Amino acid sequence: MSSTRKIPVLDLKLAEDPSTRGLLLDQLHDALFNIGFLYISNHGVSEEIISALAEKLPALFHLPLERKRELSKTKSPQFLGFSDFAQETTQGKLDLREQYDIATELPEVYQKDAVPNDRGRDFSNLYWRLRGPNVWPSENEVPGFKKAANEFVHLVEEAFGIPTGTFDGFFNENAASATADSTPEGDFLPPQHRLRLNFYPAMQPEQEGQGVGSECALDVQGRDGSWIPVDPIPNTLVVNLGYAFEAATEGAARATVHRVRAPSQKDRYSIPFFMGLPLELKLSEVRSFIPESVRALRRKELENGEWTIDQKIETFLDPRWDSIGESVLRRFIRGYRETALKFYGQEVYQYYTQ
Repeated sequence: MSSTRKIPVLDLKLAEDPSTRGLLLDQLHDALFNIGFLYISNHGVSEEIISALAEKLPALFHLPLERKRELSKTKSPQFLGFSDFAQETTQGKLDLREQYDIATELPEVYQKDAVPNDRGRDFSNLYWRLRGPNVWPSENEVPGFKKAANEFVHLVEEAFGIPTGTFDGFFNENAASATADSTPEGDFLPPQHRLRLNFYPAMQPEQEGQGVGSECALDVQGRDGSWIPVDPIPNTLVVNLGYAFEAATEGAARATVHRVRAPSQKDRYSIPFFMGLPLELKLSEVRSFIPESVRALRRKELENGEWTIDQKIETFLDPRWDSIGESVLRRFIRGYRETALKFYGQEVYQYYTQ
């Protein structure tokens, strides 16, 4: 991807007409395998729904500091709730933002002394501690917040053609009563999706820096090392691929390096949604389903020295972190030292941060 390239805008409406569907697929192929970032238009999520959630964010992030700390990640082994300003680290640097994380409401299944059950699940694996309850502000504190978040998620599932109700458990307290073994034999337990609400306060010029480490306002890094701005386009959503996807395709698909620069003029908010994968899924299993023709796309570049495997990709290829659960837990423990030490201990912290 050269610095002269722009992030493509894909019109999902093209998929509805057989005469234009091929064009959309070609555009998607290029975005997946050469860029790793794209805008989508005609996605079905109304601006009204997005605005309804966004309008709740100032009240959420301007709760009294004492109250936010009562709802802090440091009280949640699931790493849910508030993070103070510059509390999280990315690539060894402090992120100049506050954030509030919500996850699928799933029943707790972790058991310290568990033995594998008849389906081979071992709930003594530490990554099962990631499943658990959210940390919510009260309705009086942020009126309509929970309802707005619920509507947002349901519109996302509609927009992507996912059967309505697939994400009901995201904000449905009844989901917490479901049993861990209620899925058919051979199926994975429901994955954990996350909604991250970010607040980037305006900074003085001398303070400007990393909103979230080289990981974009929003910029994408071109193959020549330059930064390409991802400017807001009305009525579009920005989509990017994760490092696990790049690892699974052996580098064929791009997880493009991106960053958020701390704002200097006014406060900024963002609402990224992270689609989860089953914690017990192994990346080696996923790679076995990727066609050889896809995996070979990047192999020649690798052999010629035109492409190198990013350190993050190498992490996913490490047998110790083969399961999605191990990779996710490792990321949280490395990013939230105080919470990791409190709930997982020094020995576990050292193991995942070595």
